[in-house]
Amino acid sequence: MEETNNKKKKVITIVISIIIILILALAISYAYFSTQLSGSDQIVKVGKLELVLDETSEGITLDNAVGISDSKGLSTDGSTFELRNNGNKAVDYTIYLDDNTIGETDTRIDDKYLKYNLNKNGADTGATFHTRIGANPNRVLDSGTIEGGGTNKYSLNLWITDEVDGNYSGQVFSGKLRIEVSQERPLAVDTILAKANPEDLDYNSATSEQQKEMWTFTHPATEQTEALTDYRYIGAAPNNYVTFNNETWRIIGVFTVDDGRGNLEQRLKIIRNSSLEIYSWDNKDTSTGAADDWGKNNWTDARLNYLLNEGHENESVGGSLYWNSKSGTCYKSQNNATTNCDFTSTGLKEEAKSMIGDALWYLGGASNSNYVLTADNFYLSERGTTVRSGRDTSWVGKVGLIYPSDYGYATSGGTTTDRNMCLSKELLSWVSNDCTDNNWLRNNNNQYTITPSSQSSNQTVVIFANGQVLFFNASYNRHVFPTVFLKSTIKIIDGDGSISNPYKLAL
Repeated sequence: MEETNNKKKKVITIVISIIIILILALAISYAYFSTQLSGSDQIVKVGKLELVLDETSEGITLDNAVGISDSKGLSTDGSTFELRNNGNKAVDYTIYLDDNTIGETDTRIDDKYLKYNLNKNGADTGATFHTRIGANPNRVLDSGTIEGGGTNKYSLNLWITDEVDGNYSGQVFSGKLRIEVSQERPLAVDTILAKANPEDLDYNSATSEQQKEMWTFTHPATEQTEALTDYRYIGAAPNNYVTFNNETWRIIGVFTVDDGRGNLEQRLKIIRNSSLEIYSWDNKDTSTGAADDWGKNNWTDARLNYLLNEGHENESVGGSLYWNSKSGTCYKSQNNATTNCDFTSTGLKEEAKSMIGDALWYLGGASNSNYVLTADNFYLSERGTTVRSGRDTSWVGKVGLIYPSDYGYATSGGTTTDRNMCLSKELLSWVSNDCTDNNWLRNNNNQYTITPSSQSSNQTVVIFANGQVLFFNASYNRHVFPTVFLKSTIKIIDGDGSISNPYKLAL
């Protein structure tokens, strides 16, 4: 009896408390943050994911605690809380019981003296040692998946076990719950490719759902590329809408892209859905380095390139204004003419810039000697090495324009002139017909492409409002639709690509 009384004297002053604090480490591929929540009905939201810590009790406080049996420990009042997923996506979670800060003069009780029971949705774990060694070194209380709309209800009991003898008088324990949640998503490329159609599927025989997804295209080797397969959206109204830079852009497709260092990756290529207004591709004259007064068709030092891309801030006119969301003067019209331009609202924001990767853009020139160029002919020319003397065959950068072949391949054709017939026709003859009317890249504007003429020193390929593709001087004012290759790590976090529910992207 005396030995028992001495044991009780050793423990009578212990105070054990557990503070219910949610530390939510939310890793949803594009964000990581931590926050501490206490009290009831605490909510963290990211996108449509919403997690709720609902503490329904006052936590655990054990004053003057003594060692008790498991049966008594299981019958004590627990600290109750709920974890609810009010979103519509399943999330994986792990609940830890971590040490909380104690006073500088306090002594923390050893784990070996503590046991716990976690009741989850009516099921007990049973009396379990609260230990950092052995089978549960990380103090994991629970882990699993909560489906969208699901709720887990918990009750946590914590007590001093009577199974271990020792002197722990005056020692304290303070703990906190840490809940790590992850919603790992596949890469955007993989998400979209999973729905791609085979190359030989007839568009007019496809279902309405299939018609809205990408088509497979195989290409032979060119002078600059090996044989490649890419995937493109075609037709008048595919599900290729995406929110980017807080604007509506559209996905051209998935392409094997050289990052400029020889690394090949499958990446999304997207284009701004509306024009930045009209500017010159390049309006140099003989006084500023052009062979004549109609501009120079070398994209590497083109004035439009300098306007769209980083690294040209020292230029007195137009330099990197779009990239940096600034206002100033831009080149427009013949003979070095300028105009006021303002990209403070339409320029690239930091989040968007972080999603764009360097890419090797092909600058092979197209021949305008007879205009007999189909989409396939343009594809080979773009990736060829035939250029005007002194012109570059490729360029590494971030913001470019579409290729003529992008436009040509985007048609689905119609019922009179089907897709195969359209692809066999030279793009010169595409004038307000089945080929142009069923092509989402036709936007009723005269728009520039990135491709120069291989014969002229000043002409580039232009897609006209009527759908026809022609060569015109680089100094003329045409609509500009910025086009970028996103990084391969981009993920889709929401949306279905429709105009009413565009894809939402994240790193």
